[in-house]
Amino acid sequence: MPVILSVDVEDWAQSTLDTNLPIYPRAQGNTEHLLDLVGEEGHKLTCFVLGRFAEVFPETVRRMAREGHEVASHGFGHVNIYEQTPQEFREDVRRSKAQLEDLIGDEVVGYRAPNFSLGPAGDWPLEILAEEGFRYDSSIFPSPTYRHGRANWPAYPARVLLPSGLSLVEFPAATLRLFGRVLPVAGGGYHRLLPWPVIRWAVSRSMAANQAFTLYCHPYEFDPGEFAHLPIELPWKLRLHQGLGRAGFEAKFRKLLSTFKTQTAQEMLLSGQQWPGHRLQPVISGELATRV
Repeated sequence: MPVILSVDVEDWAQSTLDTNLPIYPRAQGNTEHLLDLVGEEGHKLTCFVLGRFAEVFPETVRRMAREGHEVASHGFGHVNIYEQTPQEFREDVRRSKAQLEDLIGDEVVGYRAPNFSLGPAGDWPLEILAEEGFRYDSSIFPSPTYRHGRANWPAYPARVLLPSGLSLVEFPAATLRLFGRVLPVAGGGYHRLLPWPVIRWAVSRSMAANQAFTLYCHPYEFDPGEFAHLPIELPWKLRLHQGLGRAGFEAKFRKLLSTFKTQTAQEMLLSGQQWPGHRLQPVISGELATRV
């Protein structure tokens, strides 16, 4: 199984501090830098593009498609799913999907929730995604140690069999079972902090178990100088938590690209794999109504 190479294309401040903040130009520069980097190394990305980013920087989205990267949806406004009603969520993903398809002139088949927030929301978002024409999702961290993780979810790609009769494939974020615990190791802050030998071992161990390693990152993680250019005062604890390890992130990312074979999520979806089924239970009467 190759590494599924994915990036959540968003602005750090807008996605982390306040969803009402503007998308800063540095977000485009960081994204263009990442596209240059993977182009040099001969790899392709699955780009989960936030609608608000695409609204401000449409040409960068067109570049992704032009250079053979997969363009997928990260929703429109970077609002956690569990903070939305089902109708609000449907409108958000429908708006994002239509926007991206209009920009690239091709179908958008994949989705990733902001902050992997599908976990605490429950199963109803998967039904909506399938109804709106998405063929796969990559929004679940199958680890109780992750802030939005979901215990008892398969650590491998699976075809989710929905109560409605629809289905879609779930590519969960990579985890590692160690000392009786399921630990998140999929990228992002984990790869900023972990040394390269540990990252290489985690990816190799996942592949040895015949599990696709779904890796994610953000363009801003390649930018150690970002905070100095933001017109916002940031507490030192936040600077430390969100900035630690950025300076060494790109070097480790390049090593990963030179060590492992990679694919986009769409390539994995179309590879002919027979994904094991994961059947969901029908929603308990009244449960969904409480969210409307």
